[in-house]
Amino acid sequence: MSDTATTDEEPTQQISETMENECNISEINKSATAQPTPPKKTSYRPKASSLPTSLVRTIQITDNNHENENTSTTTSTTTTTTIPTTVILQIFSDRIFLSVTQLNGKMGSLLVCNVEESIIDNSTTYHVSTLLGSGTSRGGGGGGSNAEREVSFREVFVRRLAERITKHARVMAGVSEETILGGAEDGRGVIPPLVVGLGLKRSKGNQGGGTIMSVDNFNVVVDAAIGLYEEGWRICHCGGLVGMEGPD
Repeated sequence: MSDTATTDEEPTQQISETMENECNISEINKSATAQPTPPKKTSYRPKASSLPTSLVRTIQITDNNHENENTSTTTSTTTTTTIPTTVILQIFSDRIFLSVTQLNGKMGSLLVCNVEESIIDNSTTYHVSTLLGSGTSRGGGGGGSNAEREVSFREVFVRRLAERITKHARVMAGVSEETILGGAEDGRGVIPPLVVGLGLKRSKGNQGGGTIMSVDNFNVVVDAAIGLYEEGWRICHCGGLVGMEGPD
């Protein structure tokens, strides 16, 4: 009986070993012919809440150029041209960026204005400084006096924007435009630092002197920039009003 059992077990063991070898060979062939799995591509998309509120608007302003046809008779003609002016707004959590350009998208000079309020003497101070550029346009001409005039114009422009944005912040806080808020407890002012890019063309009639922009055009551009800012402010803050319940 023992010899018969041994004889029956040997063929069974050989079959098992043969099948095991065939399976191993098959696995080896599969691993050799299988293509490597490409690495998984990872893409990142920022949350909408982490992006600045951005708006762009283009306006057309009219420029009246006065050029002399005959210097001996001092005869002059008036040429009216339309200048496309692009206003770009970006509201960050700690900055406000405004760009006013007439140079086909070029930013021009970059200035910053910091606003400080004092509840001691009820005063508001505007600190304007140049971050990038000389503050004067190329080909301005007219020597140092015109260069100083152009720098002063840009500083006045930035200050006017800061004044209007400060008044808007006071009104949104529920007080009058002239009421001093005193800034936040963490040391921030009534508004975040205002960064302004100015790329403005010089009028042909003003190459040798005069103003870089008329008073009317100055007010038109400032109004357009402030209108864009107020629209961006509403978009930026509308999320905080969702889900709020009114008084009973």
